[in-house]
Amino acid sequence: MKSKYATLIFVPHARAKFRKLVVSHRLLWGAVGLAGMSLLFSSFFAIQYFSSISHSRELTRLKQENRDLQLANEDFSKSVDTLRSQLKSVEEKTRKLAIIAGVNAIDDGATGGVGGLRDSSAPGSPYRDEVDTMRFRSRRLASELSLLEDKLTERSQMLSSTPSIAPVHGVLTDGFGGRSDPFTGEKGQHSAVDISSAPGQAVRAPADGIVVKAEWANGYGNVIFISHGFGYSTRYGHLQGFAVKAGQKVKRGDMIGTVGSTGRSTGPHLHYEVRLNDQPVNPLAYILNAY
Repeated sequence: MKSKYATLIFVPHARAKFRKLVVSHRLLWGAVGLAGMSLLFSSFFAIQYFSSISHSRELTRLKQENRDLQLANEDFSKSVDTLRSQLKSVEEKTRKLAIIAGVNAIDDGATGGVGGLRDSSAPGSPYRDEVDTMRFRSRRLASELSLLEDKLTERSQMLSSTPSIAPVHGVLTDGFGGRSDPFTGEKGQHSAVDISSAPGQAVRAPADGIVVKAEWANGYGNVIFISHGFGYSTRYGHLQGFAVKAGQKVKRGDMIGTVGSTGRSTGPHLHYEVRLNDQPVNPLAYILNAY
C-alpha cells in the first residue's frame, strides 16, 4: 500500500541539523493547487490591469483624435463658407465687369448643366456635394473669365484702332458733305474735313495703325494713308512733309507729318478723311477732343 504521506527535508546552513517535515499527500497537493490558483488569479488580474491601462490610453487617444477631427471639421466648414462667399463675390464682379465691358454673351462659352448620381461606394461627407458644386462653378467661372478676357482684348484693340482725336489743332474751314468746289465753284461732295493750321504744324495719328502709303498723289499732294483695322482707315492730304514711311506701325498721338499746302490746295491746311469699310464717314464724329 502506497504511503499517504511525504517527507520534506530542509537543509539549513552548515553545522545545523537536517529538519524533516512529514505532510500528507492531500495537504501537499492542496498547497500546490492553492499556489497554482493564486498564480493563475494573479496573472489574470495582472492581465486585466494592464489591459485596462492600455484601453484607457487608447480611449484617451481616440478622444483626442475625435477632438482634433471636430476642430478640423469646424475649420473646414469655415473654409467652405469663406470659399463659397469668395466664389460668389468673384462671380458677381465678373458679371459686373462683363456689363461694363459691353459683353452681353458672357455665358456663350460656359459649360452647360450636368448631373448624375454619386458612386455609393465613395466615402461620404456632408460637404462633398457642395465642394463638387463649387468646383464646377469655379471651372465655369474660369471659362467665363477666359471669354471675357478675349472680349476685352478685342474691345481694347478695337478702341485703340478707332480714330478718336483731332490729327491737328486749328480752325475747321470746310466740313464733310456737299460743298462748292473752291476752284470751279461747281457743286460736289467733300469726303473729308479741312482743318486750317500753320505750315509745319505736327499732324498726329488719331489711332493705332499701319502706314499704307506716304507719297505724292494727284489732288492730295503729299498724302498719308493709314489702316487701323476693324474696317477703319484714315487719309491726310496736302502735307508739307512726312515723318513716317509705308509699312511703319504707329500709335495714337504719334507724329506722322506736317501741315502744308501741296497738291490741289488754296492754302495751308490738313485734308482729313475717315473711312469705314472704305466708305467716307464724317470725321467730326471721330474727334472727341475738339470742335
